[in-house]
Amino acid sequence: MKPKQAIDKLTALQKSDGWKIIDEVMKQEILTASFQLSENRDMTMDEINFKRGAMWAARQLKELPDKLILKYKNDVALEVETKAKNL
Repeated sequence: MKPKQAIDKLTALQKSDGWKIIDEVMKQEILTASFQLSENRDMTMDEINFKRGAMWAARQLKELPDKLILKYKNDVALEVETKAKNL
């Protein structure tokens, strides 16, 4: 798939109702995990690290389309620059 096509598909994904649901669920999961960290004082270090990891993973998933769009935009810019130098 070409970078411009990927950008279009990722942009469409971000605008879709399905992605809005996923985004909202991830926000709620992050909030729930942070509340659990702050309220439960009897957690083991492993439990704390698990919750932190879950929050990190949820944030990464939420940010994935933006990161991929940026990557593909950079690929397009590099391609345009390479073509301009070759002319």
